[in-house]
Amino acid sequence: MEYRRKESFRHVLIHEVPVTYTIQKDGRTTYQKGKIVDISPSGLKLFTEENLQYERRTLELDLSFILYSKPINVKGDVRWKKTSGDGYYYGIDMDNVEEHQELIISELKLRRKKEVFEEKRQNS
Repeated sequence: MEYRRKESFRHVLIHEVPVTYTIQKDGRTTYQKGKIVDISPSGLKLFTEENLQYERRTLELDLSFILYSKPINVKGDVRWKKTSGDGYYYGIDMDNVEEHQELIISELKLRRKKEVFEEKRQNS
């Protein structure tokens, strides 16, 4: 099964964003760290060294990260997994909460303005 997103935009991050995520399994909560590689208002690509044991079944994560200045806490479901030499990539479908989507869009705009400003400063 191949999962395709129908997004209006997907932002590939110049500098990966650290993320902390939790997994509920067998009545225990496990805390892990990873990096967001790209993001859209409703999903993201996560890189981590941890093998989350995703085998096409529902695996829900609680994600916490900061794109620019405000903390973002969302729930998401793993939709796909790809093995990399030093870790794993996961496609995460975030819960469709309009408040989170608007916050992600506004934080991405601020982040991009900062990146453009820094690029201009370095090239001057």
